[in-house]
Amino acid sequence: MLIATLVLLTKTTTTTKCVSPCVQASSGICVNIVIDINNCGKLNNVCRSNFTSWSAGLCSNLTSIKLINGTCIWSASVNGFIDDQSFTVAVPFNITLYNTTTKSVSLTTNGVICLSSCSTAFTETALPASAFSGATALPFWNDLYISANTSQGIYYDTQGIAPNRTLIFEYYSSHYQQPTDYCNFQIILHENVPGVVQFICYEATDGGVSATIVVQGSSSGPFIQYSFDQANSVAQNMVLTFDTNTGTYSSASIG
Repeated sequence: MLIATLVLLTKTTTTTKCVSPCVQASSGICVNIVIDINNCGKLNNVCRSNFTSWSAGLCSNLTSIKLINGTCIWSASVNGFIDDQSFTVAVPFNITLYNTTTKSVSLTTNGVICLSSCSTAFTETALPASAFSGATALPFWNDLYISANTSQGIYYDTQGIAPNRTLIFEYYSSHYQQPTDYCNFQIILHENVPGVVQFICYEATDGGVSATIVVQGSSSGPFIQYSFDQANSVAQNMVLTFDTNTGTYSSASIG
C-alpha cells in the first residue's frame, strides 16, 4: 500500500517599511518614485526614451538626482521649497579634512558641507571665508534655492563595504529667484582615503560664474581654491579631487 504524504510549504513574505516618497515594488525593495525615471510619480510609470528625467511626477528633459536609492535630506516634491537652511547628518564612518575628523556633518542649502560649526551664509567673500570657522568643503558655494514642485533636493548614500565605503552627498538646486538656472553636483568622501574629497559637477547652467569652489581648514586657512566667481570654470561632468594632506587639487571629467 502506498502512503502519500502531502507536504505543505509556507511562503514567508518579508514586508519592507518604505518611507515616503519611497514605495515598495513587487521585488520587495523600496523605490523612490519622485526621482526614479522608471517609476515617475507612481510604480511602473516609465518615461519614454525621448525624455531624460522627471520632475514632480512629470517626465521632462531637465537634470535629475543620480542617487536613485539615496536617503532624502530634503525633497522639493515632498517638502516644498527651502532657502538658507542647514541640516546635521550622522555619517557611518569617520571622515577627515585637514586636521578635523568627525562622524557628523552639517550641510547648508547653499552648497556647503562643514565638519564642525557651519553657517548658512550665501554671499561669497574673499578666501579663506570667515563665515566657516572649521574644516569646510564648498563644492558650489552660491545663493542656492530648492524650488517647490520639482525633483530638486538634497540626498546622500553610503556605498561599498567597510573599510572601503564611500559617502556621497548630492544636490540638485536652482539659484535664488532663478528657477531655470540650476546645478547638480555630488560631494564624495572615501573611508580609506582620509583628507581627500571629490566634487562631481554634472551640470551648472551658469558655468560657475557665480559660485566659489574651495576646501578650507578654518576661517584663517589653509585653503585650496579652484574657482571664485569665474566664468566657464565649471564644465559638465567635471570631477575635482582635493587632497588636504598635500594642499593640492586635480581635475578630470566623466566619460
